[in-house]
Amino acid sequence: MVSSAGDGMFLTAFPLLAAILTRDPVLIAGVTIASRLPWLLFSLFTGALADRMDRRKLMIGADLIRLVIVGLLGAAILTDTVNIWMLYASAFMLGSCETLHVNAAQGLIPAIVKPEDLLEANARFSSGQIVAAQFIGPPLGVVMFNASMSLPFIADAATFAGSAALIATVPNEHAVEPPTTKIFADIKEGLRYTRDTLSLRRLTEILAVINFFYFAANSLLVLYNDDLLGGNKATFTALSVGAASGTVASRFFLERITHRLGKTRTLQVSLWAWAIATIGLAVATNPFTAITSHVILGIGSGWWIALNTTLRQQITPTRMLGRMNAVSRTITWGIVPFGALFGGIAARIFGLRGPFIISALVMTSYALFSKHLLKPVKIAIDQHDIRD
Repeated sequence: MVSSAGDGMFLTAFPLLAAILTRDPVLIAGVTIASRLPWLLFSLFTGALADRMDRRKLMIGADLIRLVIVGLLGAAILTDTVNIWMLYASAFMLGSCETLHVNAAQGLIPAIVKPEDLLEANARFSSGQIVAAQFIGPPLGVVMFNASMSLPFIADAATFAGSAALIATVPNEHAVEPPTTKIFADIKEGLRYTRDTLSLRRLTEILAVINFFYFAANSLLVLYNDDLLGGNKATFTALSVGAASGTVASRFFLERITHRLGKTRTLQVSLWAWAIATIGLAVATNPFTAITSHVILGIGSGWWIALNTTLRQQITPTRMLGRMNAVSRTITWGIVPFGALFGGIAARIFGLRGPFIISALVMTSYALFSKHLLKPVKIAIDQHDIRD
């Protein structure tokens, strides 16, 4: 959670810095492309590592490397040597470390939490990250950026140091058995398992399409705020805080709504929340409408993240968790650079509102067909004796 607060500072400071260096929507979208491309390139490998090595040590190593990267970026800003290509390089390297940290963390949680507490643990974990990354971090990032452009990045480096120290206090999950297979054989096994398990494949397919079109629009949020909403740095921060508010609030209703509707129908409701939110963003002409839409978006995201993560962990054997998560994220996050590129090109052709309208149309279509799309998930819940 400590590093998440630093990420929140980074979340606002990075696009603000990019917007100072360039106003080209494709170049600004390039920052998102660079940060998410590692999920396409490296996630399968880092996921296999997470199933072969001590996940706790992998997370600590990733945090220490990220400390160095953002520290050097802060120094470049301080010495006025920063440029857009340096932002791309930093985003790419940070994204590479993120693949290792996240894949290891997703495999670690089920090992230290009782099965009956897994949904609540994932909800707490995700909402805690959201509070730190989107409530605490962004306002601090804006304040620090206004004081000195380098300050949010130097502070982010400090949070990675704190995160590594805290992770070191977590008990070892279990003794790591020496691997008896080659790492590429492990990767192939993870690919086959996710491909052949229909429920996992369907959850991955849905999220891949949603991420593509969501980031097609969201990668241009800083321009959307400035040019379409007439906002400033405060309203840009409020958009992130609005989404965070919805995600945190969703946690308090998660158990109630899943008890009443079941897990699969709650996932359907999540898709409808995304549809309503993206329609609001597509037509918004003022900050209030956009912020309200982000609150609704956050609610849908909170329910989807907690349920999607929990179901995948419950369906997958422990020894496969790192690889399954890596395959899923290779697809769902690996597609983000293409979505961001699509958004930048669409904005050039159709205007800045174009990617937001396209996103709304896709989200609404998925909501309308959600019952059919999620049918394999319902079947998997029944087969694995998971309470729906």
